[in-house]
Amino acid sequence: MLYRKIMVGENLESMQCEMYFESLFDVDFDYLVGLGKEMPTILFIDASKYSEDVLNDWIFAFTNIILINNNPIRAFIIRGYSEERQEFKGYYRVLSSYKSPRQIVQEITSSIDENLDKIIGNSNRVLQMKKMIVLSMFYDGSIMILGETGSGKNLLAEIIAKLSPRGSRPFYSINCAAIPENLLESELFGYKKGAFTGAAAEKVGLIEQANDGTLFLDEIGDMPLNLQAKILAITENREFFKIGATKPIKVDVRFITATNRYDDAAIRNDLRYRLSAVKVDLAPLRERKTDIPQIFDAILEKKGYLVKFENIPQDLKERFLSYSYPGNVRELINMIEEYLAVNDVVQASVNSSMSKNVKLLAEEAMVARMLNGTTYKDFLQEVYKSVSHELLVQRSEVLGNNMNELSKEFGLTTRRIRDLLAEANSYIKDHSTEVDDE
Repeated sequence: MLYRKIMVGENLESMQCEMYFESLFDVDFDYLVGLGKEMPTILFIDASKYSEDVLNDWIFAFTNIILINNNPIRAFIIRGYSEERQEFKGYYRVLSSYKSPRQIVQEITSSIDENLDKIIGNSNRVLQMKKMIVLSMFYDGSIMILGETGSGKNLLAEIIAKLSPRGSRPFYSINCAAIPENLLESELFGYKKGAFTGAAAEKVGLIEQANDGTLFLDEIGDMPLNLQAKILAITENREFFKIGATKPIKVDVRFITATNRYDDAAIRNDLRYRLSAVKVDLAPLRERKTDIPQIFDAILEKKGYLVKFENIPQDLKERFLSYSYPGNVRELINMIEEYLAVNDVVQASVNSSMSKNVKLLAEEAMVARMLNGTTYKDFLQEVYKSVSHELLVQRSEVLGNNMNELSKEFGLTTRRIRDLLAEANSYIKDHSTEVDDE
């Protein structure tokens, strides 16, 4: 489960959810705060029978409860059978529609689930990213996606835009690394007729087309600095000049950007600060290899094949799971295409990253002995404890804290699993505190 659903209002009674309150005044803030912070919670509130004053007072209380307790709780305020409009703030969205409250809620939840399902995988990194996407549905500022080439930044940008308050408005994308500088400027900003030789007619740029919507700038670090300065001016002044124009054009554009370089010195610092209020870290495929079978099955199913990953020969499984994937999901797709064409995968090296990690740990053990006098035995025990705790916590999150499933996977009793989880969470918390202190 990626998020909790709580329904509020008579019209939403009996809808599938974790909790139901009959009216707005019955909502128990203590209950909400006690839900914890490990999973986003969304309230769906039928607000049709409440006046603006009552609703505003409740929203004020709700917002402050969230701020004080730092809980990942958001609210959709539904006004059914009314004129279509939308209002949004950091922790809630008001949606009005001619449809019934129940229909509106069903459409929202279906859209959330369908879009999240486009991101294939159940690894801990993917689950955490999906939870962040759920929370970002209530945010309308700039988002920067950090991810390597081929990891799916464009798909992620589309999903974020689709679920955002601007989801029904225009979405455009452009790869800043794929277009020459002179063409990139005209593509983004457009130009006036006669602005330069060959400008026989006025051109509307992507920024103007994306007005009231979202513009995705992929590989923003490859954008020339002079154009970055113009993008910065738009974020500050909400206006821009077409090439050859003397009067500015007012726009309201939300920027989603992406870069494959985590410390991209090619991006102006002032622009980086403007565009990265929220950062989404898209994990490379080598750090979530447990998702490979699911991705494999999804691709073959889409192509109409019945073959599953579990049915392919063992040596091919090893190749798919052992390869380091410098090209990420895009490279995995190419390898699957190769497998379908020749029933083999010859481009993948079976060199596991495990051997590299073993060498690095051996070096770390020797360094720890020289610096701190740590014995190799103590070092290895610490590594065993760290890996065991991390593995247990990750699988617990993926399996929804299901003790029976964890017991089967680890071959331990449920009581022992509970004890180890408590120990693991305490261990991870203590060590994260040590890192922060340093």
